[in-house]
Amino acid sequence: MSTHAEAAGAHGHGHGHGGDHVPHVLPLKVYIATWLALLVLTVVTVGASYVDLGTANLAIAIIIATTKAGVVALIFMHLKWDHKFHTLIFASSLIFLGIFIGFTMFDTANRGRAEQIEAERPADIKAPFDGKHAADDWRMKRHKAPPPPPAHGAHGDGAEEAK
Repeated sequence: MSTHAEAAGAHGHGHGHGGDHVPHVLPLKVYIATWLALLVLTVVTVGASYVDLGTANLAIAIIIATTKAGVVALIFMHLKWDHKFHTLIFASSLIFLGIFIGFTMFDTANRGRAEQIEAERPADIKAPFDGKHAADDWRMKRHKAPPPPPAHGAHGDGAEEAK
């Protein structure tokens, strides 16, 4: 007679852990200590938001948030006691996330540059050398004031004549 884990693995219904896999159960004091650590780190996060350290504020906030995420991953996701390969996969995903965010941040130094380039292009593609630029056309359209509302006087809507 086979065990439930062997039967599940034999029929393809298991999770690939094998027959010797048992869930990892932690004592309640570990969860309470983790909760208290996360509370302390939350207080540190709030406290750090009130201190102006210039450009270092972002780095400090990211370090604190990464520490909190690490505590959650290690304890609540049981990565501390799981196979080291799972920890490697999780760490790799964080590294790639950092790379993707880094590439996105490269763009922030160049935002707004396209407007200057577009302003130097000719306003009329059929006559590129007539001296008119797209910026001139844009300024004329932008600074064109709407017509003033009609005066409500003697020449207005006729209400004066009805009196």
